[in-house]
Amino acid sequence: MKKIVICEDHPIYSNGLEEFLKDYFQVSGVFKSGLELISFLKNNKIDILLLDLNLTDINGVEVIKTLKNLHIKPKIVVISMYNDKMLIEKCKKLNIHGYCSKHVLNSELLEILNNLEDDAFVVDSSIKEKINTFKTSISKESFEKKINLTKREKELITLISKGFSTKEIANELFVSTFTVDTHKKNIYKKLDIKSVAELVTFYHENL
Repeated sequence: MKKIVICEDHPIYSNGLEEFLKDYFQVSGVFKSGLELISFLKNNKIDILLLDLNLTDINGVEVIKTLKNLHIKPKIVVISMYNDKMLIEKCKKLNIHGYCSKHVLNSELLEILNNLEDDAFVVDSSIKEKINTFKTSISKESFEKKINLTKREKELITLISKGFSTKEIANELFVSTFTVDTHKKNIYKKLDIKSVAELVTFYHENL
């Protein structure tokens, strides 16, 4: 059986997890303190760490960073009440293996824990739905910005993104540099951006 450790500061929840998981894994320890967990893992090799972010001393993100610095590499799955997209992305960038809501069903949690892969990041279905909703709203916003652009403004964005100067754009479109600058101001306002770099990013993602 694979060895798993639980780090969770709420005793009722951690006891419930332990009771459920002991039928499928060897539960090597249950901790409510991040520092106690780290001390244990320095001397004990495990396969999976089920980690809460809100602990009694240091938070879960600090635990992950410390373990990485110590080259302690269990497969880490965060289980948390927090399902903020930015926090999930932050954890993903730390190269952990999964992120689950505390509302995850036992069956789904077990499926996730049994199928962790070294180079993959998984989330439970409720978080996946939240992320997809967020992506859809972003795509819709970009689409609405795109259709509000005039044909001439799209031409300008293309030329700017290709590195044309204001003078070169004016010559290309047979207009004055003043007209080009006016179009640029309108484009920046419509797209709610403030730099050429942001404009180039918009061009590559939408045009």
